[in-house]
Amino acid sequence: MIRSLLRSFETALKLHVRSNTAPLHCSRRLLFSQYENRASPSNSTLTTSGTLGSSEADNDYVPYRQDHETGTKARVLVEALRERFRFTDAELQRIMSDELVHRCYRGRSLALIMDTLQLEGVSRRSFVEYPWLLSLDNKRLQLKLQLIKSMEYKDINHFVPFLRLTVPRLRKLVGALNSERDAMPQRNRVYYISEKLQVGPDIVSKYLSKRLFILEMPYEMLEKNLQHMIDYDVSPINVLKDLWAFRYTPKSVQLRLERAKRAKKDKIMPWMVRCPEPILQRSLKLTLDELKVLGELSSVVEYLAHRLGFSASEAKAIMDKHPQVHTVRVTKIKEVLDYLLDEAQFTRFEIAQVPRILCHSLRTTKARMEELKSHGCRPSSLVILCRSRREYAKFLQHWISQERNPQSISEG
Repeated sequence: MIRSLLRSFETALKLHVRSNTAPLHCSRRLLFSQYENRASPSNSTLTTSGTLGSSEADNDYVPYRQDHETGTKARVLVEALRERFRFTDAELQRIMSDELVHRCYRGRSLALIMDTLQLEGVSRRSFVEYPWLLSLDNKRLQLKLQLIKSMEYKDINHFVPFLRLTVPRLRKLVGALNSERDAMPQRNRVYYISEKLQVGPDIVSKYLSKRLFILEMPYEMLEKNLQHMIDYDVSPINVLKDLWAFRYTPKSVQLRLERAKRAKKDKIMPWMVRCPEPILQRSLKLTLDELKVLGELSSVVEYLAHRLGFSASEAKAIMDKHPQVHTVRVTKIKEVLDYLLDEAQFTRFEIAQVPRILCHSLRTTKARMEELKSHGCRPSSLVILCRSRREYAKFLQHWISQERNPQSISEG
């Protein structure tokens, strides 16, 4: 038995030696060849076909080469965009800095996508407005284009924003739009809204693609709410930017808009339809208060001119020195002027020199005036009242330290 085991072992050793004919030094060379090649790079040669020479082909070692990557290089894509559309540097920067384009250009042939879209009629402006078009998957893009073609569109650029939807979502949306072709002369809700608001279809699609419920809500509800917006002179672009107001019933929309109109709101906004009741009441109250302050005057400029005794052009020049004054409510301007002219006894020229005081908190102005008065200081300019806390504290400390000094104090 032991003898038979020894014979089997000897037979196995002979078979192993025959199968492994490479000498020991060859296995060592294969194992450590990559380190030897680093020491002598001249031993590895690269053929013109892109394959390795014999010294590294034996080792199965292939060095990294950028041209082995699939997809479109950034340089190639930029050249293709510049050649086909003559984009400016700023436009190319906008396209290439898009997150989806930057993420996909190495793994996909974006030049092929661009050619496909260009053949379908996608314009130069659409590529700039929607750089993500270049990152679409080619197979899904073909399906989406077929769905959009099933609609009666005048220009494919009017529906480019909808290419970002998934294929199932776009199929559902297209089906809903095609089902009401005969319900309106425009044959499509996008063109219907565009015609009613007098806005381009491409701009309408830009906003509707973010609020798809507009294209799927009941047509009668859409028609009535849109007409209410038009009747109450809501700006078309404001309507498109705030489409959530269309979720409310036409009766409630009309009621809110009518309340805003009766309050003599000079600019009715869609948010007035959907905001909570307390916010609407406060907004309407502020409007009524402003109208009460203005009286027969028509603007803040006229009111300031009336209070300070200047002409309208002079008052406007005063406000232009600090443009933020134009955004201050007339009710606040009235309160500040009442205090400065009647209580603090500043002249109209002192106020005209520092129009920034009209934007400053009246509460802070009063507190600083009382504090300065307690130390015997009546500032010769309103500038110090508008300074930051740090600068005001520094001035006050300097005044207190020099309070007994008869020398005048520079108020910076």
